[in-house]
Amino acid sequence: MNMRSKAAIGAIVLVLYLTIAVYSTATILKQFTFNEDIALKRWGKMILNGQVDYEIVKRGSDGYVQALSEKTCSALYYRIGFGLRDYPFLSWRWKVLKFPDISTAKTEQERDDYAARVYVIFPFLNFSSSKFIEYVWSEDLPAEAIMNSPSGNNVKMIVARSGRPKDDSWVYESRNVYDDYVRAFGAKPNMNAGAIAIMSDADSTKTVAEALFDDITIASQAGIERSVDSL
Repeated sequence: MNMRSKAAIGAIVLVLYLTIAVYSTATILKQFTFNEDIALKRWGKMILNGQVDYEIVKRGSDGYVQALSEKTCSALYYRIGFGLRDYPFLSWRWKVLKFPDISTAKTEQERDDYAARVYVIFPFLNFSSSKFIEYVWSEDLPAEAIMNSPSGNNVKMIVARSGRPKDDSWVYESRNVYDDYVRAFGAKPNMNAGAIAIMSDADSTKTVAEALFDDITIASQAGIERSVDSL
């Protein structure tokens, strides 16, 4: 992700901070299945360095998001306010079709391309006080590694999945974001989440990345994996 994107991210975060609404406790707060053609209508675009192609792909009655980055970096975000004490679990399914080529990258900034990212955003009026948990699928970094993003210390990257997929199956993830926040920032969260986001990017390497996303769920209990192996 290009460092020049900070101003764009800051503007989006300010809007999120001003529109947070926290929902009452329930087992599932929100679930995104992407089965409708208009499933992305309420998702906003965060264009950072060129626009990634996000589209709904249907296989029968099932749908998912396909993301294709060709030297570009942009995200889709959904505004939703929730506290991690009430809704600590975030689950989703994803599949990487093509990793960005980082073989010639020489710096951490140049390496900061990932085929698939999932964010939980904690907006604050002052952008420097906003926080981000960023789950990535890395081709080479060790699973469960936690590091600061090149974008700043307020963005914590967690390697949720590492290595190339063994087959063509979807991969299911379930994260306790509350616990991950404490591990990443060294303190309990003192603000509510204001949005989630998905992203695929290959702008720093000037290459191509492609991934699929589906079944994103925010819940008070661990997510339930769908009995769908492939689409």
